[in-house]
Amino acid sequence: MKVIKANRALLKKSRSLRELRKDYLEYSEETKLHFKELTNVERKVVRDKIRAQAKKDRIQEIVIYIISFAIVLGSFYAIYYYN
Repeated sequence: MKVIKANRALLKKSRSLRELRKDYLEYSEETKLHFKELTNVERKVVRDKIRAQAKKDRIQEIVIYIISFAIVLGSFYAIYYYN
């Protein structure tokens, strides 16, 4: 009987779906992000920086692949030549 009474007390404390939804909507409205509006000139500067960084990263990646390929070929050559 104690367990049943405890469960009833818990059921009375539980919140309805409407209350949960209302709380969720209020919370989600508070966490919206507000970004600074950029002018066309600032947008172009940011875009150019992103493109320059992407180009730099692409070149760096290609160099790493070439060096890795050279190391693998050198390893195969050494294994074949010395065995």
